[in-house]
Amino acid sequence: MNLILAPFLWFKKEFIPFRTLDRYLFFDFFKTFIGTLIMLTSMIVIYKFTDVMKYLVSSKVNQSHVYLHVLYSLPSMVDQVVAPALMFSVCFVIGQFSVNKELVAMMVAGVSFMRIITPILFFGIVIWLVMTLFGQIVVIPANKNAQIQFSIMAKGSNRLIDFVYQLHIKGKKGFYYVYWIDEKENTIKGGFNYFEITPDGYPTYTVSSQKAKFIPSPHSWVLYDAEEVRFNENLELVSRTKYAEKTYDFPEDLAYFSKPIRNPEEMNFFELADEIQSRITKGIPFRNVIVQQHMAFSMPLMSFVVVTLGALAGAITKRSAGVASLGLTIAVVLLYYILNSTAKTLAENGALPIWIGMWITPVIFTTAAYYLYRKMNI
Repeated sequence: MNLILAPFLWFKKEFIPFRTLDRYLFFDFFKTFIGTLIMLTSMIVIYKFTDVMKYLVSSKVNQSHVYLHVLYSLPSMVDQVVAPALMFSVCFVIGQFSVNKELVAMMVAGVSFMRIITPILFFGIVIWLVMTLFGQIVVIPANKNAQIQFSIMAKGSNRLIDFVYQLHIKGKKGFYYVYWIDEKENTIKGGFNYFEITPDGYPTYTVSSQKAKFIPSPHSWVLYDAEEVRFNENLELVSRTKYAEKTYDFPEDLAYFSKPIRNPEEMNFFELADEIQSRITKGIPFRNVIVQQHMAFSMPLMSFVVVTLGALAGAITKRSAGVASLGLTIAVVLLYYILNSTAKTLAENGALPIWIGMWITPVIFTTAAYYLYRKMNI
């Protein structure tokens, strides 16, 4: 029990209440972090608004949808810039202390480098946990609303989005092959084909039509110019009948075809689990959904990784802390995203096991930080 409580007792002894040294360093870092976060987010907001400004002119719908799209995109923007803001802030502040010899004075006074940066490292861990929850609770719902607003304003500009053209998909009792979906009329046009099979995998009947209309209440499908072919247990043709119009009780609704594959980035952890089961039922690949499950926890870890590397990089800064911090931030963050994106692609395509692909980048960077710390001997 004492072994378990030891870290908590040490933290209470060292940091409660906050010492003058910790306040001096941490609040200088925190102010820089908040300022950098606001600045980077503002830059992305300006870029985003410039990108969608064309819809203010061309869209026939209310222009408020453009502003709502940008507003709902804001949490995602914050999520993207937290890690770079952390990296720059810790590197800049520690670099300033190093250039001004304040870091040396602290260490000469008997305070180890690790003890000096512990409040910042702890803040990095807290941000990791906070951004994990922030992504699940705030970013994902906001992304869904942002996509809804984008669809509205894009359709108002006569752009074709959110439609399905020639889709082969598995249902609860059989397979579908559909063509054009007209959501306004709840209709599939150009062709609707259904192939029902038994639990043992034997076909019972097929039906094809030129047009199929979905009736929400009562749940049913009306097929026009339909041809129905039925088989017996020996797979012999029993009948071939044509109908000008016939109603069927297929279990799937129109939404099942209009959006057969949801974007994993717009689903929280629990929705991802449901999506995996849904894709298994539909016969759709789901490896990228499992990858997204891992990303929900591995990507926010970048916050702690960059704080660790930023503190070590700042400690060896000998010249202008601002220029050095900016250069190091760009290099580290860019390299992190490149390696993580590459590993993610390999994991999605099966070239790497998913858990390796999604955790190898933070492990590499954390190992590099530990190696640098041991080599610097500070």
